[in-house]
Amino acid sequence: MRRFAPGDAFVEAMADVAKWGDLTLIVHTDDGIMEFTGPIPGGQVGRGYYNLMGSTGFHGHIRHERCAGLAFVERPFMGKSSAFVAFFNLDGGIMFKVFVGRDEARGLKTDQLAAFRALAERLCRG
Repeated sequence: MRRFAPGDAFVEAMADVAKWGDLTLIVHTDDGIMEFTGPIPGGQVGRGYYNLMGSTGFHGHIRHERCAGLAFVERPFMGKSSAFVAFFNLDGGIMFKVFVGRDEARGLKTDQLAAFRALAERLCRG
């Protein structure tokens, strides 16, 4: 149900995810759960951050060097299959999660699920 990749795979994973189309990105803190659904823009490293290059929708700057690892998780959730990449920080917390999108029938998008599995296969060692 889960596979792990090292934190240094952050940039490669985000570059791949940027090609998948509409996804849901979730940031969960003690004070709330924020969700964004839409395309995740490509980015580049500069000045100590992974800079998301979008000007509208989801954009910003992520301290990518604090990423200690990635988990590729497929599991049932509320009676449906789910698949997501969790990005873990150096403190053991989750920076954010990127979920494979759903089609009109609320199933996982097959092209995104295939891309998710291919990325996990490429990045997960052992």
